Amino acid sequence: MNHSCCPNVIVTYKGTLAEVRAVKEIEPGEEVFTSYIDLLYPTEDRNDRLKDSYFFNCDCRECITKEKDKEKLEIRKLSDPPSAEMVRDMIKYARNVIEEFRRAKHYKSPSELLEICELSLDKMGAVFGDSNVYMLHMMYQAMGVCLYVQDWEGALCYGQKIIRPYSKHYPSYSLNVASMWLKLGRLYMALENRTAGVKALKRAIAIMEVAHGKDHPYVSEIKKELEDH
Repeated sequence: MNHSCCPNVIVTYKGTLAEVRAVKEIEPGEEVFTSYIDLLYPTEDRNDRLKDSYFFNCDCRECITKEKDKEKLEIRKLSDPPSAEMVRDMIKYARNVIEEFRRAKHYKSPSELLEICELSLDKMGAVFGDSNVYMLHMMYQAMGVCLYVQDWEGALCYGQKIIRPYSKHYPSYSLNVASMWLKLGRLYMALENRTAGVKALKRAIAIMEVAHGKDHPYVSEIKKELEDH
């Protein structure tokens, strides 16, 4: 099955069985596409990943038009907008700090990792808007550190900032979005906000029922969580 950055199916697994489900209307004779990579990032980053891992460039509609790149690379609205050179420099910085963090996870402490996230978010935030994908990447990493050290309120704070841009940047029925709703739901429940927790878990289930199927064990597990609460 070939790759597209605007896929019309999702491949999930039930044990060792791969299941393919449509997430868009597919006409008779139309090719079926899945995605090989994380689709959060802008066109250049996605194609760098495809070249590194799969040795090809994508020529799907989204890669040709780059229609989502402006939103994904949102620039903060300021009375004195940053120059094109400042934006290019900040994109370069963002890519470098993402790689630095990836390496640092192997040897730095949680507090040091969180500091990298906070400092990079502060620096990028001078140029990038909050829904810029590089900001979201580091927020997600910070959320992960908070979860690791069981700082539920800190994790929830980052998750609340992430979920709306995720829903905008990712394709419909993205499991990345479902996973974030699931994390938020469990955090709300842990912090005794049942109303918000139920709402978030139901959002996760709605996506997963399409992507995994209504009879998938993952879906049943989350529904049981709702019943238990």
